[in-house]
Amino acid sequence: MKYRFIIFLLAVLNIDFCSGQNADSIRFVLDSANHQIPLSANILIVKNGQRFFEKSYGYADVEKHKILTANNSFQLASISKQFTAYGIMILKNKGIIAYDSLVVKYLPEFPYRNITIRNLLTHTSGLPNFWNDIRPNLDTLRSNGNNDVLQYLIKNQLPLQSLPGSRFEYCDIGYDFLATIIERLSGKSYEQFMRQNIFQPLKMNDTYAYLVTDIRRIRNNKLAIGNIWDPAKKRFLYAHLQPKYNFVFYLGDFYGDGSLVSTARDLAAWNQALTNCTLLPYEVQKESMTPYLYAGKPVNDKNGKPVNVGFGWFFFQTPKLGNVITHGGGHPGNQHNIFRIPDKNLTFIFLSNSESEDHQKLVDRILQLL
Repeated sequence: MKYRFIIFLLAVLNIDFCSGQNADSIRFVLDSANHQIPLSANILIVKNGQRFFEKSYGYADVEKHKILTANNSFQLASISKQFTAYGIMILKNKGIIAYDSLVVKYLPEFPYRNITIRNLLTHTSGLPNFWNDIRPNLDTLRSNGNNDVLQYLIKNQLPLQSLPGSRFEYCDIGYDFLATIIERLSGKSYEQFMRQNIFQPLKMNDTYAYLVTDIRRIRNNKLAIGNIWDPAKKRFLYAHLQPKYNFVFYLGDFYGDGSLVSTARDLAAWNQALTNCTLLPYEVQKESMTPYLYAGKPVNDKNGKPVNVGFGWFFFQTPKLGNVITHGGGHPGNQHNIFRIPDKNLTFIFLSNSESEDHQKLVDRILQLL
């Protein structure tokens, strides 16, 4: 018995030692990257429900020299989609909505009669390309939002890009329509529904489902302001004031696809709730995290490449980590990633209020270390 205990103790010490080495390696990689081009980010890694690594770099407000801390929140951009999808899942669990019902059942004025809720959730609706075919025709002298794009499609009857269900086409506006459907069926605003059904039960006290994305109209003194690095001036500048990002003003009233604001710690609480099935039963959650299939195979994108997509999540496999459940988020001056690695009981959250061409390389390097 004594020898068994010693063997057990050595095993535990080895695990802790390896974890310490990993944490040191991750810190070294981040510090090195920060030395080359300053980072502005919160990084949080959770192992077995406990914080394994947490560090902040840079400024929450670079102009006012406010240091970024773990308490700061970020515009999550497309990471918001998993919450909108979960809202639909809550309604489905209550018997209020069905994934394979047509959108027009819940949104009668919707101009496409053959698109289902599942198509919107999995980016397989075939809806027209927003950035190329809709955005250039919107009124840039005012802020546009969910209802504006719906009315535009009703009026102009643009053709679909593909047969609904047959092809993956990433589609932000599909999630805007899902948010509108949540409001129609619940009788509450998207913001109220998310707060009452997700954020409050999980005590995500720093998470908000705003109805705007225009940073000038968000009243949150913890919000980290997005920056872009100017190599000539060798300093960060507010991203939303740069001419190339002027669309943040005239697209400021969209919500559902990218309007949430949250912290890394709140996202860790969200991950734990998903792991424990706190809000919805396992069978309900499982369907959302199962790759969508077309004709029995993963759906392809326009280039013929298969895409493993669920409801607000993407999936890939690695030999060392196993199944990885992930989504990113990009908004002017913001680049974010969340990775759920259930086989290792790991979650990796990287929230950055600065843009960098090396962002993905840095994230991939940390994944390798994990």
